[in-house]
Amino acid sequence: MISMPGSTCLAVAIGAGAAHADVVADCSQVREARLRLHACSEIIAGTEYGVAEKGTAYRNRGSARADAGAYQVALADYDQAIRLRSDDVAGYAARAQVRLALRDFDGAVADYSEALRLAPRTASLHVGRGHAHFVRGETTAAIADLTEAIRLQPNNASTYNHRGLAYRRSGDLARAVEDYSAAIAINPVYALAYNNRGYVYEAQGRKNDAITDLKAALLLDPSLIGARDGLKRLGVADAELAEAERRVQQGKALVEKNCSRCHAVGLDGFSPKKKAPAFRSLHERHPGLALREPLSRGIAAPHDEMPHFTLSEAEIATVIAYINSLSAPRALTSKKRDAAVHIFNVADTGDPRKGFAYAEQFCSGCHNILRTDAASPNKQAPAFKEIANTPGMSITALTVWSRTSHSTMPNLVIDSADMDNLVAYILSLRDR
Repeated sequence: MISMPGSTCLAVAIGAGAAHADVVADCSQVREARLRLHACSEIIAGTEYGVAEKGTAYRNRGSARADAGAYQVALADYDQAIRLRSDDVAGYAARAQVRLALRDFDGAVADYSEALRLAPRTASLHVGRGHAHFVRGETTAAIADLTEAIRLQPNNASTYNHRGLAYRRSGDLARAVEDYSAAIAINPVYALAYNNRGYVYEAQGRKNDAITDLKAALLLDPSLIGARDGLKRLGVADAELAEAERRVQQGKALVEKNCSRCHAVGLDGFSPKKKAPAFRSLHERHPGLALREPLSRGIAAPHDEMPHFTLSEAEIATVIAYINSLSAPRALTSKKRDAAVHIFNVADTGDPRKGFAYAEQFCSGCHNILRTDAASPNKQAPAFKEIANTPGMSITALTVWSRTSHSTMPNLVIDSADMDNLVAYILSLRDR
């Protein structure tokens, strides 16, 4: 065998380059939190990585820590990322979200403002700053930012919902209803918009309209305990309320079993571990987020202070229902309702139009995906309209069904965003 001069050195160089690329890729992926933390830490400590790579590594590690609820160490990482890359728009936006979670509203506004100076036509940054203004009580500034976000991105249901909350707090109930209605027109299965419009109808004395909207919200997402409590205030007592209460009790049992060793999980008391937040305060730690996303990510990406355990999508929904029950608005006064309603302000259920495009590509070979009564191409595969109108079908139930393999469905790995969009489309086929 003849060895070419320099071939060994070339192989080593290629191997080193591949290893370098693998570490950078591992630091950027989001599916395996522990791998991400390890890879980003390796880049930060390594001498062979440049300033830009280290800045990105600090930001990515900060995001992994923020996902797990370790906000103080995440904040330190974001500080380093911005120190290395002062033009990092994503870094400012990420740090702003952590500052919101830590209730540093002035700091969050400052970070969003710097990000907007660098990228002034970014709708999501206007939404973020608008929400920061909202939670610190500056509704005029919030409305201005959210209006600009709508101008830049007019078909975003979440932004209309945000602005509706700001108009509601400012006392302009008519414009709040207009914005919630616009959000529902864009996304007909937007549970939170129905929920929030129901609150306004109740404040206006429109009892029947309030009951209709709050029932729609609870049907779409039984974890919206505020909707359940609103229906109780309005004198409604039916199976929908019983289903919501069942979910609350299931969630309570799960957190008592899995979380009470570290956290205070009830309405009072201190957490056994000082760094573990009381569950009754979680809505305050996520003023820019609904609970579903951070709770799901936190369970999937535990940090050093949190043991690993696995919950299904349905179980996570019951935990959210229980946590929401600890902080849901219960009094009739609008001031107290507004103090808690902001926890419900951004949990979109997906984009039905994108869901239809996904269904057309991946599901139409077996299912009738249209709003018609025609049979499915595969007679064993139920039509999407039939699925949508199944009694008791909720977002959680439909998500679990979609991810459960059965004889008529291939083993598809559905991305979470695609799942949200698909669920939104299927539920839009419900008979009114």
